[in-house]
Amino acid sequence: MDQPEIERSIEVEAGAAEVWKQITDGALAEEWMGVMVEPRPGGQVIVPNDDVIGTVEEVVPERSITWSWRKPVGEPSQVTITIEPTDTGSRVTVTERLLEYRITGSPPIVGAA
Repeated sequence: MDQPEIERSIEVEAGAAEVWKQITDGALAEEWMGVMVEPRPGGQVIVPNDDVIGTVEEVVPERSITWSWRKPVGEPSQVTITIEPTDTGSRVTVTERLLEYRITGSPPIVGAA
């Protein structure tokens, strides 16, 4: 089953390197997006003053970053930010899609002590 997703794009008068810095440089990202990310696979996603569990999944410097996150109680989602050069700067597209919530591993053994 396809999960719901939201996609928004904006054109900015800044090159891909400057947009990338805004997304991935701790203080700038927090100011611009309200989130801090460690721009490497396995890096943390931190939302100051909020209890969020998040992990960076994929990074293509100056092109895209993808992470998954969720609150301790809530549905997980995946965010992808892509940067595409334009004649006047960059198009930044943010896509967030709800992920299927699954618990993995072996089921508990009933009656085990």
